[in-house]
Amino acid sequence: MARQMMPFTIYDINSGMKLYNTELAKTYIKLCPNSMAFSDIIGLVFISQRHLVLEHPINIKPRVEGKSTIGVRTAFDTMMEILNVVILFNPMRVFLPISILFVVLGLGWAIQFLIMGKGLSTGASMLISMGVIFFTIGLISEQLSQLRKSSVLKMGDSDY
Repeated sequence: MARQMMPFTIYDINSGMKLYNTELAKTYIKLCPNSMAFSDIIGLVFISQRHLVLEHPINIKPRVEGKSTIGVRTAFDTMMEILNVVILFNPMRVFLPISILFVVLGLGWAIQFLIMGKGLSTGASMLISMGVIFFTIGLISEQLSQLRKSSVLKMGDSDY
C-alpha cells in the first residue's frame, strides 16, 4: 500500500538502513502519531514530502524457526497508519482517485440512460454527487493539511 501511495519506491518501510537529515526530522516530530514506530513514520513523511532518504536494502533470510508475531490486526493497524500519514501530508493523493472513480462510474451509468431517452437516473446522480463530495473533502483536507504543517514547521525546533 505504501508503494502505491508514495511518490517514490520504498523497498521496505521498516527494514534496511535509512539515512535522514536529523534536524529536519525533528521538525516533524509533533506531526508523527504515537501508534507506529518513529523510524517508519519519519520515512513515510520524508518520502511523501520529497525529502532525501538514502536507503540501503537488506537481504532477508527465510525464517528458520518460530512463528511470526505479525497478525491480521497488526497488518490492518499498519495500513491505517500509512493511510493516516498519506492523508495528513497529501490528502488529494487519496481523495482525487476516489472522486474520479465515482464521477466516471456515474457518467458511465448516466450515458446508458440518456441514450435510451430515460433521462438521468438516480444512481448516476448519486455517483456523480459522491465524486464531487469526495473531491470537496479532499480540497478541505488539503487546506487543513497545509495549515497544520505550516503551523508545526513554523515552531521549528523550540518545542521538541
